[in-house]
Amino acid sequence: MKAADLFGVLVRMAGFLIVLYGLWEIWGGLENAVENLLPVNQMEDGQQVSTFAYFAFGIPSMLLGALIFLLADGIAKLAYRNQS
Repeated sequence: MKAADLFGVLVRMAGFLIVLYGLWEIWGGLENAVENLLPVNQMEDGQQVSTFAYFAFGIPSMLLGALIFLLADGIAKLAYRNQS
């Protein structure tokens, strides 16, 4: 395995982990949205995190991770362009 191949695997792994983080944030946003529907779980001092914050981080990170995952070969070619 050449260095460019190993770098491509690492880039794909990083993209996959970013996608997982995005899915985790989206799941947290969905869970928070359901919790906000129930009046029993409402905090009185307003310290609850906004549902929008979960989606604001989750959707872009999922898209960025998918883009990195799918373009890993191109990223490896940019990093190791002098090797054949």
